[in-house]
Amino acid sequence: MSKQDIKTEEKFMNHNAWFSIFMGVTLLIISVYPMLKQTSAPLLFIGGSAFLGSFFMFVIRGGFTWKLGYRLTYKDEFLNTIDTIAYKHVVLGLLFSMGAIFLLSNELALNVSHSMMATFYLALMSLIYGVSILWQSRD
Repeated sequence: MSKQDIKTEEKFMNHNAWFSIFMGVTLLIISVYPMLKQTSAPLLFIGGSAFLGSFFMFVIRGGFTWKLGYRLTYKDEFLNTIDTIAYKHVVLGLLFSMGAIFLLSNELALNVSHSMMATFYLALMSLIYGVSILWQSRD
């Protein structure tokens, strides 16, 4: 594998991490907004605009290229290790957050809907994945 291919895959992984962070923040806003405003009526509009905003921020940052297709694994073994460790962090974060939600379920039962919790879990998984990849590939 050439050095150029490795650099291209590192850049692709970095863009995936930033996109995961943008999507995590977007989904976190969508999941928390109804609790703050006590309504879920404008959720579709706010969610759509937040998604488009985060996507355009990703495009402006230079993360979208037509040349790189989506791949499940990377050719470089070191990048595969980083990706696998990031998925392990996602699973651990999800398990800990589900445990915390289970312990706080009596207080949250009246205020939080199932869709809000599902969106919260997706936001948490996206944020953990993106931060884990950025944290591991910072050198």
